Amino acid sequence: MAGKIAIVGGTGPEGSGLAYRWAKTGLDIVIGSRDAARAKEVAATLRARAGRARRLTARHAAAVAQAEIVVLTVPLPAL
Repeated sequence: MAGKIAIVGGTGPEGSGLAYRWAKTGLDIVIGSRDAARAKEVAATLRARAGRARRLTARHAAAVAQAEIVVLTVPLPAL
């Protein structure tokens, strides 16, 4: 099983969709976001839906620092 997975851009539709599906299978997901309030809101929603989203963070750098796998899910213009 994979270690902790950071999703950079985790509050958007792609990132939160992946976070939900992976958390539901029991993986440890960390969501990175530029907006701490938005990250907390998405985390609460994911926990309620998946029941397994254990750790979420508000900053991209913090999410990446604590993960073994990093997934980038930002809109193409942001690249």
